[in-house]
Amino acid sequence: MISSVSKSGKWALYGDRNAQTVVCGHSHAAAILSAQINIESGIPNPDVAVCYTSDFEQGPPGDQEYWEFVGEISRGKKLAIVWNGNQHTANFLFQTVPPFTLHGVTESEHDCIPIPKAMVKEFFKPFFEELNLIMPMMASASSVTLVNGPAPKPLTHIQTCFKNEPFFVMIAKSLNIDINSLELTSDSLRLELWRLVSEMLASYSQSLGTHFLDVPMESLDPSGMLLEEYWAPDTTHANESYGKLLMEKIVYSNGNT
Repeated sequence: MISSVSKSGKWALYGDRNAQTVVCGHSHAAAILSAQINIESGIPNPDVAVCYTSDFEQGPPGDQEYWEFVGEISRGKKLAIVWNGNQHTANFLFQTVPPFTLHGVTESEHDCIPIPKAMVKEFFKPFFEELNLIMPMMASASSVTLVNGPAPKPLTHIQTCFKNEPFFVMIAKSLNIDINSLELTSDSLRLELWRLVSEMLASYSQSLGTHFLDVPMESLDPSGMLLEEYWAPDTTHANESYGKLLMEKIVYSNGNT
């Protein structure tokens, strides 16, 4: 299934080296990698190759060698970059003391401190600035599309899994607080934060001259959260079914996003 590896062997291309669409990026690209193999036939999708880690124990991609490898293997091809997409949960799953909210959040408590969206955007800004550094490496791709991360999951799911995830356990330990005592942010607040991140990615896409692919509308429930059929077992990620849905959007969008 691996058709090519980077110089160190740390990063790998899964699928046909001649595939005309290359998908790369951060951890949400793993859903597309899972979908890249047809479940029924076991035959890789010939239209798509996915650049990801060669060793899943080392975590998702993101270093200089990885992006240089992506630039090399995407020459003359359609490139889709799944960019971050976890910030609303990774940085704001735990509510602050005193609690905060954003304008537009419908479930805010009266004692929440309203934080200007401009301030939150400044906090999120460093997550996007790396795009300015890596985009010149992708100059030989026939087209580049920045792909949004999936919508957040509801608390009914998150409460069943976050206490067992090392990332959130480590945050609690760094705060010297029992993870069981931490209050979680509301669905409405995390949804608004995700929308803010999405708007920022769309804006960066426009400024960089790339295409932008938002989440498939059919993946959202009436409130805007990720539908249960697309949940991965953890707090933040989507599953293989979502990856298949997104892969189809990438392949057939032809840059018209």
